[in-house]
Amino acid sequence: MSINHIEDLTDYRSLALAGIMLAAELVHSRARGIPQDPATIAAVKRAITSQHAESMRDVFPAIDNFEPGVASAINALRGKPENPEVLRYGLQLIGLANLLGRSGEALQQLGRGLDALPQAPTDSEFAALYQSSISTLGKRVQVTGNPDLLQQQSVANDIRALLLGGVRFAWLWQQLGGRRWQLILQRKSVLRALGALHTILKSTIH
Repeated sequence: MSINHIEDLTDYRSLALAGIMLAAELVHSRARGIPQDPATIAAVKRAITSQHAESMRDVFPAIDNFEPGVASAINALRGKPENPEVLRYGLQLIGLANLLGRSGEALQQLGRGLDALPQAPTDSEFAALYQSSISTLGKRVQVTGNPDLLQQQSVANDIRALLLGGVRFAWLWQQLGGRRWQLILQRKSVLRALGALHTILKSTIH
C-alpha cells in the first residue's frame, strides 16, 4: 500500500502510536516463541534508522504493516487490551521516550550510535545501541516470557532491537504532538483518529 493514501498529521500521529503498540506486540510474541509476521518486524526495525528521513513517507513506506498495531491501540484505549503485558510494554516505551528527551547525554549517544550503524544493521548492533543509550536511562522494560528463550542471546538481541524500534515510534509520536495525558483526557478523539485510520487500512488490505 502506498503512503499516498494518507497525508494528514493526525494519521501520522496515529501511525506512530500504532508503531508503539506493534513493537510491544512483537516483543510479547518473541518472548514466548509465537510466530511473527516478517513484514511487521521489518517495519519496526526499519524505523530505527529513519532519524534523517526527509518525509514521513520514508518512515512509513508501507502503512498496511501497522494494521495490527492500530487494532491493538484501539482495544487498549477502549479498556479491552488483548494482553495486559502488551499494554504495559507500550506505556513503558512512551515513558522511555520521555526520559530520553530529558537526558541530553543519552540522546546524543543514541544519535551518534544511529549515525554509526551500517547500511543493514544486525539485531546485535541494534541491541548494543539500545544498551548503550536507552538502558542508561534508569528504567528497564521487564520482559516476561519463556525463560529458556529469553536466555538465548539471539532472542535477547531481537527483543532489544524491537524495543529500540518502539522507543523510536514513541519519540516520533511525541514529535507529532502525542502526549500520554491525551490517552486519558482526549481518549475519544484519539480513538476516532485511530478508527478512521483502521478503516483505511482494512479497506486497502481486504
